[in-house]
Amino acid sequence: MIMKNMDLKYFLMIVFPRIALSFFLFCIIVSMYIYPGSTYINHDTTRYLFNENFLSDLGRTITHGGQNNFHSSFLFNLALVFGGITYIIFFSQTHKIFNSNTLSKIGSLLGLGGALSMIGVALTPSDLMYDPHIFFNMWIFRFFLLSTLCYSWLMYKHNGINNYYLIGNLIFIIFLLVYVLILIYGPSPRESAFALIFQVTAQKIILFNFILSILVQTVAYSKVIHSK
Repeated sequence: MIMKNMDLKYFLMIVFPRIALSFFLFCIIVSMYIYPGSTYINHDTTRYLFNENFLSDLGRTITHGGQNNFHSSFLFNLALVFGGITYIIFFSQTHKIFNSNTLSKIGSLLGLGGALSMIGVALTPSDLMYDPHIFFNMWIFRFFLLSTLCYSWLMYKHNGINNYYLIGNLIFIIFLLVYVLILIYGPSPRESAFALIFQVTAQKIILFNFILSILVQTVAYSKVIHSK
């Protein structure tokens, strides 16, 4: 029974997040490939532009240029919902690594908030429900920033986790903090081409950091699970 529980915990915290990450990236890449085109300020483009299109452009039911975007939006929003569910499962288990102490429970609750916000973004396409979409988008990064702060401290204090893995978390925290500030105080993407590219590039950088953070955490936690 202990071995079965150990295998289940390992699958939910280590294996499943990695599978989910692969599925997420697959959906995003295909969604980008089939996106009809158009950006915030240029409605004449005919494909997804990596440095001019937001990720949320993929989730619009109708593009900025007025084209139907059903297939791309379906894949993108499916990826977000699946990602949110993955985080819900992940954070429902993570606090157990730290004996479910108060800070770990707070960290998991904040992580669950980020996961639900991710699902919220998927359920509120920006062309249909702009204000709720922006609300959920803002809180994804705020929740995950606070959750990562909690768990970084716990990882630092845990004897079974090498502080080397904290480097990845600290980099993630710095980028998350900067991105939250950009979302609040940065230029509107509608202001100019430069402002659009600035905001889009910042979003792509934070996505890359999310991917690295998942990989770092699964490696760190796998060593703790194996040691028990």
